[in-house]
Amino acid sequence: SSIKIPEEANAKVSPFQKTLLNRCQKEFFREKDDEKLIDGKIKETQEDKTLTNQKRKDELEELYYQRSKLKKKMLGNINFIEELYNLNMISAKIIQMQCINNLIDKKNTRHLNDDSVECLAKLFTVVGSKLEGDASEDDKKKQVFEDSYAQFKS
Repeated sequence: SSIKIPEEANAKVSPFQKTLLNRCQKEFFREKDDEKLIDGKIKETQEDKTLTNQKRKDELEELYYQRSKLKKKMLGNINFIEELYNLNMISAKIIQMQCINNLIDKKNTRHLNDDSVECLAKLFTVVGSKLEGDASEDDKKKQVFEDSYAQFKS
């Protein structure tokens, strides 16, 4: 599924902007898959009894480096998504349903790690007040926002 551009913005959205938004969405979800893959490799390497201590240490060092690069990429993508939202290029629904809820789902499945918490904290810090303002006119949207924020805090 691709990002749905808010109706009021449709007249102003160029093919370049649509491509940019769809690329951003693909990256957001690919990073999640990459994170699971790296975490799986870390666990396998830690449990692999056939590796020498030095080999295990070297492989884990490389995997942690890859994880660090992924974290930087995730935070960069979150920054970009925040800016798109602040420029009204994507809707509050996209931020809420695809970004925040996706990151909170990790928490509910016990897969939430420090990187996801940091992404959520950054997202709420930068766009939280605008999201709350956008939701204030609609009771259902307001409840969804408040529920998400409460889940994040717990």
